[in-house]
Amino acid sequence: MRGSGARWARGVAVVVVAALALAACGNSGGGEGSSRTTKATGGGTRPVDEPGVTDTEIRVGGVASITNPINGPYGDACKGVQAYFDMVNAEGGVHGRTLRHVACRDDQMANNQREVEALLDQDQVFAVLPVATILSFSGARILAERKVPTFGWNIQKEWEGPENLFGDKGALCFGCPSVTLAWYLTQERVSKAGLLAYNVAQSANCVKGYEETFSKYPVAEVVFATKSLSFGQTDFSAEVKQMKDRGVDVVMPCVDQAGVLNLAKEMRKQGLRAIMWLPNAYDHAFMRQNGEFFAGSLVGVQSVPFETRPRPPGLAKYERWIRKGGYPRNELSMAGWINADLFVTGLRKAGPDFTRQKVIDALNTITDYRADGLISGIDWTVRHTRQWEDLDCATAVRVRRDGTFEPVYGKPGKPYVCFPHEPARVPERPVEYR
Repeated sequence: MRGSGARWARGVAVVVVAALALAACGNSGGGEGSSRTTKATGGGTRPVDEPGVTDTEIRVGGVASITNPINGPYGDACKGVQAYFDMVNAEGGVHGRTLRHVACRDDQMANNQREVEALLDQDQVFAVLPVATILSFSGARILAERKVPTFGWNIQKEWEGPENLFGDKGALCFGCPSVTLAWYLTQERVSKAGLLAYNVAQSANCVKGYEETFSKYPVAEVVFATKSLSFGQTDFSAEVKQMKDRGVDVVMPCVDQAGVLNLAKEMRKQGLRAIMWLPNAYDHAFMRQNGEFFAGSLVGVQSVPFETRPRPPGLAKYERWIRKGGYPRNELSMAGWINADLFVTGLRKAGPDFTRQKVIDALNTITDYRADGLISGIDWTVRHTRQWEDLDCATAVRVRRDGTFEPVYGKPGKPYVCFPHEPARVPERPVEYR
């Protein structure tokens, strides 16, 4: 039984609102250059005549918004790829070749296309991974036209469609209703919701998704909603007063981390006793410092939470090699690890005489990709264009007062709750996830 990743990513996209106001142009990030390779002729490997492939190496590179105004750790996606390559190379590599990550270029949020072109024309990579960009994925068109296997942290519409673009969450729908979210709210026994967004499209679309959820599944009444907040707003006193006056017991903000913290502090100041639904706050460092303001609130998580016990095999491997390499453990490095796992899966399935197209074709036959237990399952025969499969699955954690997280509502080792896609009404209990 397969499960689609739930559309928590509608909240992940909220981080781009910072970029809309503060995007800066700059010089390209550095990446180690490479020259075009020719056929491998020795070392016991099969001849491969592809960019970035020699008889001893397979060279790939990525692009991330390393320089950004919200200090987001987008470059950590590259470190997740490197950690995975460390593991594979320690086991002998793939098809007799070492995996080498030769570049993690900084698109500085405004230069994605330029950096993608540099990966292909200067660094001469075989595949592109990871892509972890905040603003538009403007290099997607070039990668699609040139049929380059590409893997990334997908929060942009550009990921949808091309057969060679593999986002870690599959195709997404930021404005669609979510039965999993509706079910979580029924378990929390909330009745009145307050929705908040900035006056930019990415943030407003997040609230639209919530509105669609409550329209299809009226598990709570939306008594307060605004899409007119200004980015950088620090004073939420008026909004909190209105929510308190209207009896809001669940606050659902589609704003950046700084805004969420200011909102939570104002809620405490005015005595608004409500939980928060936070789709973009699975940040351990942030919560260690500020957990007292979010205690009891729920956070949507993109993959299995690090707190899952017993750990699935993929999580145990990730944590071992992240720790061994001294890399950061967070959602971005996890996304990079998943990107690398899918790439290597396709490389192995393509066989020793692999090509870019053979890797793409091999991946597009996979019907239940789970990254060794790190995600609920993606059917790559449909997920380039379709935003669901037979199940809608999600996982969430609750914030403790000390800023740590605990998985909620799942089972030991299986943190997901799953439902048929968009049923007529919210089911009483999840279906069994296998």
